Amino acid sequence: MNSLKLIRSLGKNAFLFIFGQTISRIGDMAQLTGLTIYVYNVSSNIFSVSILYAVEALSMIIFGQIGGLFADKMERKRSLVILQILQSLLIALIPFSGTGVFLYFLFFIFTACTSISRIFQSAMSGDIVDSEHYQIFQGIYSSLQSLSLVIGPVIGAWIFSAFGKNALFIFNALSFIICAITTVLISIPWKNVEAKNNKDLLSEWKEGYKIVLSNSDISAIVFSMPIIMFAVGILNSIFVGINKDLWQFSDKQFGWMMAAGGIGGILGGIIYGVINSKFSLKSSFYFGILVKAFCLLVSTFIFNFYLVFLLFIINRIGFSFMTSTAQVLLLKMTSQQERGRVISIANSLASILMLFGSSVSGFLVKYTGYKISMTIVIAFHLLCAFIFYLFSNKSSKNIFEFLT
Repeated sequence: MNSLKLIRSLGKNAFLFIFGQTISRIGDMAQLTGLTIYVYNVSSNIFSVSILYAVEALSMIIFGQIGGLFADKMERKRSLVILQILQSLLIALIPFSGTGVFLYFLFFIFTACTSISRIFQSAMSGDIVDSEHYQIFQGIYSSLQSLSLVIGPVIGAWIFSAFGKNALFIFNALSFIICAITTVLISIPWKNVEAKNNKDLLSEWKEGYKIVLSNSDISAIVFSMPIIMFAVGILNSIFVGINKDLWQFSDKQFGWMMAAGGIGGILGGIIYGVINSKFSLKSSFYFGILVKAFCLLVSTFIFNFYLVFLLFIINRIGFSFMTSTAQVLLLKMTSQQERGRVISIANSLASILMLFGSSVSGFLVKYTGYKISMTIVIAFHLLCAFIFYLFSNKSSKNIFEFLT
């Protein structure tokens, strides 16, 4: 009952934001699933599919920080509506783009818009609820985003199989329209500061890094999360091999293991939203990373499907605690006019390290095997905790002064 009161206390703006973004995310996952099937069916080449994911990662790295600059200089609500309508139009063009270079170019433009809009969404999320409600808001938002990761691919595969690719892209285009409508209905003030807008983009970009390095809590998040995302990049890339070769799981069981992440994310968001007031933010971060590392360690040496399935649900719960805490800290420690740049820097660094982790994963498995690779993944979890402790317990202002 108490949790229901907390949900109601968030207000109309939070409801509209979460509902719209969840619908959009479901459409995204449905579209990506269908596009993956479509490209593979036409090309019969897994390399063609891998290019899609490489294009998405590249656009996040390139345009993430650009999005942060604009998110701090432009009115976020209006800009987000424009981006969502543009995404809808781009998705509607994909069925007519064939399977050649134009398809990848169009997908790159679409993911560039997506990368920028995600920064606007993250920055705007700090504007629609009071700071004392950030944890419950983030818990609910994280839980529903995880739900979209579970049902989006199912919907996408069903629409693609039953009605074809055109229907699938129409579905996703409509999801962006719905998201744009809910964003229009949100009423939030925007503080326009002309003085900041007179600065050139390079100065604004440098100032973003100055903000990061001058605050120990922000530095702790920005420089620790990429470490664990490097580990996540490795794990995601070798996960199918671990299932097949280490655990000897069937294709059906592998499907359930993929679902474990979504289930854990849903539960993690709910649990985090309910119990966040009982622990400090830093304690929640340490709890999440230690739970995640422990689950990975145990799963490396057991081969019972049900136990491993449960461990990966708990592993995802721990990851939800980490990511939710990171988001809340970034929102609380930044002002409205600097939040976009800080979040974009954090996301870009995390994306770069995740992409690098995916790139070296094949070499790790080839030369060390799955168990050693998993041990390396766990070691980077602990390194993440150490870096978080190092920065959060010693002001990074001196580091910035030294570097400059």
